[in-house]
Amino acid sequence: MGLMTRLVRLIKADVHGVMDQMEDRGLLLNQYLRDMEEVLAQKEESLRHRKAVRERTREEREDCDEAVAKLESDLDSAVEKGRDDIARFLIKKRGPLAHHRDALDKHLRELDREIAEAEACLARQQQQYAEFRLKSREYARRTEEKEWETRFSTLMPEKGHETPGEEEIELELMRRKEKLAERRTP
Repeated sequence: MGLMTRLVRLIKADVHGVMDQMEDRGLLLNQYLRDMEEVLAQKEESLRHRKAVRERTREEREDCDEAVAKLESDLDSAVEKGRDDIARFLIKKRGPLAHHRDALDKHLRELDREIAEAEACLARQQQQYAEFRLKSREYARRTEEKEWETRFSTLMPEKGHETPGEEEIELELMRRKEKLAERRTP
């Protein structure tokens, strides 16, 4: 069984090696950047959604505060007027409303914590994306330079970079003297 497992691993490694050679690294980098942009956009949308939920919860909390204040006012009025039956009813109503207000407060604190964490995480990931994008551009620039160097080196033979020998210099000098003499004679 060990021999078969090793053989399968060897075949997989060869296939992966061939695929690595076939892949264009520049295209892969661009795809990674697009994937990162998509994930960042999703996280930004999620953060906007959480902030909207927080805003609706705050509005609900304010409405709850107004309801509690009105209920307290009505309770005071009922007690002043001796309407114990209404006062009892309002007292029963006050408990769940206060409990709901406390639950909204807890939910707001939790949302604030989640939003702060999400903002910090998003900021880190946006920084990483910016750094990766810069590195990707640098890689593309270096790759393009190497391609130009390769193309240029095939156009210019290596001899072109060497200093010509004495015989080559003498031959070039003789050719130029002949051309000069031809131009002078009409």
